[in-house]
Amino acid sequence: MKRSFTLWLSLGIVGLAVAQPKAEDVIKEQCAKAEVVAELWHGFTGGAPKAALENLIVEFNRGKGGTVCVKPVPQGNYRDLSTKLKAAFAAGKVPAMAQAFENNIALYLEADAVLPVSSLGLDLKGLNPLFVNATKIKGQVYGVPFNKSVQIMYYNNDLLKKYGAKVPTSIDEFVATAKRLSEGEKTPVYFFVPDASTYAYWFFTRGGNYLQNGKLVLNSKVGVETLEFLVQGVKDGWAKPITQGFINQNFGSGTFGFSTDTSAGYSFYKSAARFDLGTATLPGKTSKQPGYALVQGTNLIVFKQADAKERALAAEFLKFVITPRAQAVFGVATGYVPVHLGAGADPTVTRYVKENPWFGTILTQSRFARYEPAIAEWEQIRFDILGQAIKEAVLGQATPKAALDKAQKQVEDLLAGRTR
Repeated sequence: MKRSFTLWLSLGIVGLAVAQPKAEDVIKEQCAKAEVVAELWHGFTGGAPKAALENLIVEFNRGKGGTVCVKPVPQGNYRDLSTKLKAAFAAGKVPAMAQAFENNIALYLEADAVLPVSSLGLDLKGLNPLFVNATKIKGQVYGVPFNKSVQIMYYNNDLLKKYGAKVPTSIDEFVATAKRLSEGEKTPVYFFVPDASTYAYWFFTRGGNYLQNGKLVLNSKVGVETLEFLVQGVKDGWAKPITQGFINQNFGSGTFGFSTDTSAGYSFYKSAARFDLGTATLPGKTSKQPGYALVQGTNLIVFKQADAKERALAAEFLKFVITPRAQAVFGVATGYVPVHLGAGADPTVTRYVKENPWFGTILTQSRFARYEPAIAEWEQIRFDILGQAIKEAVLGQATPKAALDKAQKQVEDLLAGRTR
């Protein structure tokens, strides 16, 4: 088992030039012969995450002797996945497992559809407690952390060297450096997407909290000040909003200096960069510790409607994917933070960090992170209400306060059932 694991995952996922059959073809063959097949619906649309998941599943299935099989079923992106799961609930036909954000779990629990982890016989000791506690609802843990990313700072080391600048470690240093470089280049150097993810880092680091006395508050004093900060950065000429495509796809549209973006995007940044790409922990409120990153990524959940054999197989698979070894290889392959704290000592990680310091950056940053609220309506709120408010303010269509006041009213109407 150990030898196979190393050959298939360490060589196959990491991408050395080793001839391997396509994982999806291997899984198809495995499942065709199996007596029990447990479907795993996921939102990986391609690239390293999808390949890494499939390779993990191939290895797990090989270890089960051919009688049982986990079958990954892609469902489009994460929002597509959520939509299709809701339809599956209505039809009474759900998979054994699925990826789910914390707010998805809260939503599915309204239908009493998810099994608590305690009923699966899983031991979550050793997993990052920040990740585990985020899936705890009313005292019960319902999700097993799987693919987790944190924001980090990407920077153009060539540009810093050109101006004799150092990597900023505090917000004040960041702004001063961004202004200096922008003035020198005569163009904004901080690229950011005006969305809830970018906003969350600045909001959390400034001490913001969406929940106040049990109420969801979007237009708090810190919230308004955070949005004003981003808007002022655009006005002052050091911040450039990216409204089309991903940041790495916009490298040619100006002089890139910095971004605060997900660690899961590293491979895309690296392939697009025509400069010395550097990474660092996020600038903090002071230089004494990093800022607080937004944790993104999903958990794996098991549904009550799956039959007993499928649930048992799902539990075995979850035990497998959260082991230090599996998480070490999966993390190195994808840029996701290993959810098991013991993965950091695995030789796969220690060797990789020596040659790829950026991965050490995400391990450090994962100790300084925050979650968005785990409420059933959050997906709609973060994209259609808060996200829209941020975009309107940054693009000058509304003042930050007016945009967030409007968003607050929309949230209150939504949560009160006055709108959908």
